[in-house]
Amino acid sequence: MGSINRRESLLLLAGGLSGCTAMTTTNSQAQSKMVVDDGTSEITPVYVMTHNESRSSTFVRADFYFYDAKKDVELRPGASIKVNGIELQRDPKELVSYIGNIPVPHGLLTFEFTRNPSKIIKHSFALPELEVVEVPKLYRVGEKLTIAIKRRPPRAGVASDTYNLDLRGNGRYTFAEESSDGSRIVFRPILKNVGFPSGPATAYIYRQQRTPLRDLSSDLQTGWAVASRSRDFTIEVVN
Repeated sequence: MGSINRRESLLLLAGGLSGCTAMTTTNSQAQSKMVVDDGTSEITPVYVMTHNESRSSTFVRADFYFYDAKKDVELRPGASIKVNGIELQRDPKELVSYIGNIPVPHGLLTFEFTRNPSKIIKHSFALPELEVVEVPKLYRVGEKLTIAIKRRPPRAGVASDTYNLDLRGNGRYTFAEESSDGSRIVFRPILKNVGFPSGPATAYIYRQQRTPLRDLSSDLQTGWAVASRSRDFTIEVVN
């Protein structure tokens, strides 16, 4: 997976933040969805970490919400969100969102949210482990696809742990995990009848883990962290 946009990061949490996922259509409507943090109301962070093994950095995104009011939150002057000491910057393509590319750590990605000088909230996350043993070289459209892996259990605190697969070329073909015996994952195509051209394509297998922030500390009552690790490989598609 490449750098993930804000809409995609919200769709990762579909259901959990359903009131905040709708994209606005005009600037005035968008502005009505945003407020500057008041520093005291209960705030809902969403931290997203997206890493592809071919890259030397991890893309991170932080969004903040007043969930009950269904408002996107802009950090107040003097506030900041940092990851491993690197301050995230406003995403110029979004109304209010904070992004950055963080050099691949040997250990953890630590988010440090300075809401005000007296309130600093830290949470650390490890990227999911993704150990692929063998990948297929050929895929016939409409069939299932099996990948050999070493499947390790998720770390403590992870509430959701999923594997997914996409084929990308002149189009996109999406799969969901059907079954696993710990050494192999069987993926099924979500839409069997969607056409995908024959020829070489790039396959992306990724493992995604979601962690509720309230289970890590008492600093926050709401919010999620979503961490994904992906690997891509070339596969020949036949119809």
